[in-house]
Amino acid sequence: MQPYLQYIVLLGAVVIVGAFIMPRKKHDSALPPQSMQNMENALEQFMENMEKDNEELVQLVRNAQLESKADATRKDQRIAQLEQKCEQLTDQLQIMHSNRVPAGQQAERPANPPSDDRITHEHPEIVQPEPEKASAPEVKTIQSRYKDLFELYEQGKSIETISKKLGMNKGEVQLIIQLAKQEGAAHA
Repeated sequence: MQPYLQYIVLLGAVVIVGAFIMPRKKHDSALPPQSMQNMENALEQFMENMEKDNEELVQLVRNAQLESKADATRKDQRIAQLEQKCEQLTDQLQIMHSNRVPAGQQAERPANPPSDDRITHEHPEIVQPEPEKASAPEVKTIQSRYKDLFELYEQGKSIETISKKLGMNKGEVQLIIQLAKQEGAAHA
């Protein structure tokens, strides 16, 4: 409760008590001192109770404000961490994308490559690739990894419907579809 509202309620209580006392004074010459003392005690008790309630409310508001500030700080920190992770993943994706060599432009290899021992001793920063296997590794496309998603998408289902059916976030579904489009454009 607002402090001024408490004072108004208290003033109203005093006026009501005073109204009851005034007519009796006219009819009765004097009130017994004991009833006046009881009334004063009751009003003092009422005021003390109002002050305690007011203090409790103020403390509750302070606690709520502190909790909301702490919660906002935690959320801001979490957002900053997620943004940083997103930037790292974006950088990694760009590095992976820039390191890809198109199929028709494979790097030329020297006719007589130096032995592995000589390369590693002369240039330790060079990491030797693993020897190529006889069979080409199976390339998994995004569409093959998310068959259910693309079946629903090809049926004309909305992103929201797909996300609900597959238990995924809408942003995740949009990202997968976008990446598949980019992958299709890169292979075309």
